[in-house]
Amino acid sequence: MKSTPAAALACAAVLCFTAGLAPAQASLGQRAASVNADLMRIKGQIRLSSGAGYRVDEITTPQGTVVKEFISPADIVFAVSWRGPVMPNLAQTLGSSYFGMLTAAEQQQRALLGHNHVQLRTPQLVVHAGGHMRLFFGVAYVPSLLPPNVTIADLH
Repeated sequence: MKSTPAAALACAAVLCFTAGLAPAQASLGQRAASVNADLMRIKGQIRLSSGAGYRVDEITTPQGTVVKEFISPADIVFAVSWRGPVMPNLAQTLGSSYFGMLTAAEQQQRALLGHNHVQLRTPQLVVHAGGHMRLFFGVAYVPSLLPPNVTIADLH
């Protein structure tokens, strides 16, 4: 397999995922209770807002990455999105089972497509992610956990 700058960048992004260089948040599909502990540990700033029937915890890390956690009335994280110069720790943000699904899809897509954008659409998980050095972005959600009044456009 030929090494390209895009492949090298994608490998670096995967290392950031697993190395824990960025902060942790509540995991996708889990209760949102760990957000406050994470905020204290990473010294991030939080902004709370709400949509029709859900809450958004928006965490800005000291590095400038914004992670939005979309939380249902049942206090479950049903979606996350991120945008910023540093990748969030997706192993923590997505949780171990969802992160495993993403990494498997990412490896397959990179081998087939040769770039660092990932799209995964299964009944259990939908992820659209990509970026380049100093600008990473993405959204992940669990279709079965989406409140009925939430649209995909609400998740950005």
